[in-house]
Amino acid sequence: MLSAAQRSLKSNANSDLSLTLRQFAGAHRAFDHPLFRALESVQFSPAAAGHLLKNYDAHASHLRRLLLKSATIMPESAVAFILENVRNEYGNGVNSDRHQLQLQSVALQAGNSASAYRAFTVEKGVKSFIKEVTPFYYPLKLATSLSKAAIAAGAITATELMAVEEFKALQIAFKQFGLQDHIWFDHVMVEQEHSDDSIALALYFLERGHFDAVEFGLSSVLDANMHLYDGLLATIV
Repeated sequence: MLSAAQRSLKSNANSDLSLTLRQFAGAHRAFDHPLFRALESVQFSPAAAGHLLKNYDAHASHLRRLLLKSATIMPESAVAFILENVRNEYGNGVNSDRHQLQLQSVALQAGNSASAYRAFTVEKGVKSFIKEVTPFYYPLKLATSLSKAAIAAGAITATELMAVEEFKALQIAFKQFGLQDHIWFDHVMVEQEHSDDSIALALYFLERGHFDAVEFGLSSVLDANMHLYDGLLATIV
């Protein structure tokens, strides 16, 4: 939930809406979840690493599909902010470069067999995240007068802002396996680019006055991320 200090996105708005959006999101407790401290300090086993990545893959694969659905409800002039993200996730047309396969490669190089990786279970927190986040990426059934596309824009922005933090912490964590330079960790740069695109998408709607809708999607997905991080943390501690 939003802290009192956050008030609302609209009440905090200034001439730099990009900064306003980042500061508003950055005040959410998801940025201070214990997962991030654990990833930067905990020594964990190859099996724990595989379990962590299986759960990260479960959430990321779901979000990729949701992103495709979100694109279908965007105004034509806003679709471009999403398409580059989608193409990149799917390897820019090269199947072997799909980010999902890069992630699985990290798990195998950390010491897991393919069969062991497939057998890892998805944690309750990750399942809760998947259930909660879905209506905000594709909010056609939400009973609200707010712009559906603007809600989705806020949701996407929340995910991309958090992804930057996630990959920075994951790269530190996988130093213990000597995998900090694996191609999957190019996401540290890739997600910054995606974050910039998602900010541009959110600004498209903020500049048209959809503050409440963007805030609704943004805050709801940040709340859902608390479940995601609970689930990921359970795999390594």
